[in-house]
Amino acid sequence: MNKDFNTPVYNISVASRLSGIPEHTIRWLERNQLISPGRTGGNQRLFSDADIGVLRRIKALLDEKVNAAGIRVVLRITRTRRISFGG
Repeated sequence: MNKDFNTPVYNISVASRLSGIPEHTIRWLERNQLISPGRTGGNQRLFSDADIGVLRRIKALLDEKVNAAGIRVVLRITRTRRISFGG
């Protein structure tokens, strides 16, 4: 299998360790539509390297006490800038 930056390969426990975010918080982020990991046929969450990058960005925001609405705005601006400027 050729793995690229967007290939979902990490389960939630690995994503938690790599991002520093507890598993229950990752589930909360998904319920609040701040992340949308891939899923296996058995409905297990799988995260890509790109998802881990987003989780790390979210962790930094959570550490600064930014709420879900604020995180949503920052992520939207980040995505828009990346698309607009090709970064």
